[in-house]
Amino acid sequence: MAVRILQVGAGIRGKHWAGFVDDHPDFTCVGFVDPDAAALEALRERFPAEGKVFLRDLDEALASTEADAALIVSPSALHADHSCQALEAGLTVMVEKPLATSIEEAERVLATARGTGRTVMVAENYRYWPSERTVRQLVAEGRIGRIDSATLVDRRHMPSHTEGPWLARIEYPQLQEIAVHHFDSLRAFFSRAPSSLSAHVWNPAWSDYSHGAVSQVHLDLEGVRVEYLGTLSSHRFSFDLRVEGEGGSIWTNRKYVAWRPAGSRFFRPVRRVDVPPGDEASYPKGGTTSLLNALRDAVVDGTEPETSGSDNIWNVAMIEAAKRSDREGRTVSIEEVWPGAPSHVEAGRTPATPGS
Repeated sequence: MAVRILQVGAGIRGKHWAGFVDDHPDFTCVGFVDPDAAALEALRERFPAEGKVFLRDLDEALASTEADAALIVSPSALHADHSCQALEAGLTVMVEKPLATSIEEAERVLATARGTGRTVMVAENYRYWPSERTVRQLVAEGRIGRIDSATLVDRRHMPSHTEGPWLARIEYPQLQEIAVHHFDSLRAFFSRAPSSLSAHVWNPAWSDYSHGAVSQVHLDLEGVRVEYLGTLSSHRFSFDLRVEGEGGSIWTNRKYVAWRPAGSRFFRPVRRVDVPPGDEASYPKGGTTSLLNALRDAVVDGTEPETSGSDNIWNVAMIEAAKRSDREGRTVSIEEVWPGAPSHVEAGRTPATPGS
């Protein structure tokens, strides 16, 4: 059975996803939706009609297609509305991160999913990269014992004109669009829920963003302290994660993973775990095979995805807490922004189990 997918959004990332879906043997695309006629025309030229619809209105597309799932790749502010529309039409939904731009909106999406009996999942592809799966495995197997702290630095040369004009205009672009990925990864690495955050956000003088191209955040993940720095205004791309434990350290730059036992002078290379073909690729494809596999399984047999909406709402809470912390100049607890947050035990799949 080929899963029929309706894609909402034909921007930069939307064009990426159109190719990934076209390459996957278990999916067929029944149409694209985007208010930008030129963007739709570009996809029409790349993927000849063959029964597909190319429409500017989502309600019209939902009414005129027979789809099993919706792939939401619209701007973040529209994620909640578009997800709810698709769920109410009876579709399973995979939405690009973030699930929503506020806890209130995220809870509305989850309530709609419960009410319709449909699944909503989030396209957190970083979780499926070989380096991230390897770090999770090392932590889970106790390679460095009890974890104390971690530092994560993500530098990007990502001027706003390369990403779409909407991103340049919003507040907290780095937090909302990039750090949300890293916060998701950190929860998964340590199998711990967030308890509080302290954030400071600023914009370099040379930045072409209107706000918040750099974020510095201190995270408390149930006792694991994380120092995070993310920037969109660096002069090159680089990534560095180091985890400190009682029995040594783990390090990765995403290309390589290494560990250093306590007392040793040198890091030792670690073979990265195997992942499904395609997940090992660099951006933009990396991790998308497993995401599409999870979407397929959710449609076909109701399997709960690792990156389900009920798991991903923790990321929304972390971003909302970070924004409030920056605005008010203080540490903010998750409970403040999400009074209904479940306890870690009650959260079930939060964080996910390595290797699942």
